[in-house]
Amino acid sequence: MKWLIEKSRFLALVPVLGLQVGALAALYVGIEKLVKVIQVAVLHHETNSPTLYVLFESLDSFLVALALIVISVSLYELFVDDLSVPDWMTVQNLSELKAKFGVVLIPIMAVKFLQQLLQSESALETLYYGIAISLVSAALTVLTVVSEKEKEAELERTPEGEETRAKDLD
Repeated sequence: MKWLIEKSRFLALVPVLGLQVGALAALYVGIEKLVKVIQVAVLHHETNSPTLYVLFESLDSFLVALALIVISVSLYELFVDDLSVPDWMTVQNLSELKAKFGVVLIPIMAVKFLQQLLQSESALETLYYGIAISLVSAALTVLTVVSEKEKEAELERTPEGEETRAKDLD
């Protein structure tokens, strides 16, 4: 029974693979939108088309793809094994993973706000949307700062190298 529970950490491969597939889908959508923008800019540059809005949609898709990649890499490192990736892509615990998700979510919300700004017909609606995004961004920033403080406190309590990582379990 102990062996089964210990090996259950490999179930994390399911969301890791799902996030990778989602990232590929988001990249595909982003590339498709970017190609559309380039076609409109080159072939129909004299028409009044929503090129800037579609360009921001493409950027949004790329940001979502990158967020999914960062989260899947972090989950893999946390539960399965080490990878050769930059330190900023790794996490030590789920609190750090949540904070990292918040950090990658803020630029996505900023792009959504710019899209709203370009498309909106109501100044008041845009103001409310901006306030809501600002409040959520502030909360995510606080979460990140608290997570960093917890990480520093944990490093002071636990000397480097004494922590059990997924790679140490095999």
